[in-house]
Order: sequence, then C-alpha cells, then structure tokens
Amino acid sequence: MRDLQQLERLSSTAALGLWAEDVILALDRAARLHVSSEVDSEFLQGAAAILDAARERSEEPLAISVSSKALAATDTALDVAESLAGGGSSEQTRATLEEVARVLREAADGALGDEPEQRINAALDFFSAVGRNQLAASNSLSGANRGSRSWMATPTTLSSF
Repeated sequence: MRDLQQLERLSSTAALGLWAEDVILALDRAARLHVSSEVDSEFLQGAAAILDAARERSEEPLAISVSSKALAATDTALDVAESLAGGGSSEQTRATLEEVARVLREAADGALGDEPEQRINAALDFFSAVGRNQLAASNSLSGANRGSRSWMATPTTLSSF
C-alpha cells in the first residue's frame, strides 16, 4: 500500500504551487486587458482574502478558523512575505501582504487602469516566489523517500469489482 500521507502532502504542495500560477495568469490578464472576467474576479478576490488571513495570522497566530487548504496557503504566504521583507519586522511582512492583496482586489474590480507597472510586477513577483517555494517543497517531498520503501517505488494493486 502506498504511503497516503506522503502522497497527500505532495499533492497539497503541488496544488498550492498551481494556485500561485493561476493567480499570476489571472493578474496578468487583468493588467493587460484592464478588465477581469467574472471567474478571474472571484478568483483574485479569493486570493486577496487568503493574503488578508495571512496578515491577520501574522498579528495573532491561529486566531482565525480556516480550512486546511487555506491554512497551508496562509502559512506559505507568510513565509514568502517574511522572506521578501528580508527577515525584517512583522510590520514589513504585513505591509507586503496588504499591498499585494490591494493589487489583487484592484485587478478583480477592473480598477488597475494605468497603474504603475512596479505595483503589478511586485504582486507577480510575490506569487512567483510562492510558486518557487512550492516547487522546492514538492521536490523535497518527492525526493525525501527515494530509498527503500518509497511510495513512488511501491507497485499499485488494482482491484476488480
């Protein structure tokens, strides 16, 4: 039997990286077209809400109830914001999260207009860092158990019903 816990961690890590990629694509479309589709708008609003939750958690850790997926996203967002702040104060971390969330909301509302490209690029860079972070985590998880007993080396058993 495969190590389902390991598989779940790898799957969750990869999914969060794909989420970051989706944010980048939606934000890029909004910046280029100066308007967001309804789907992109809802998605960008949701991403901004996750950053708000991460900012709140930086003030009062685990003070809000969130799903496990949102918890993983807020943890990653906090880690990335802290690293972008250069290990600086939690105030810098919160400011980074707040600014990126603001850009996402403006993009969702089609209100980016002729925004300074540096604000948009900073948000794109943030989610690019999230994606790189998750790629490194995925590589670490998939390579961690390559020795004997790795779930990747375990044959599957197909059952017929």
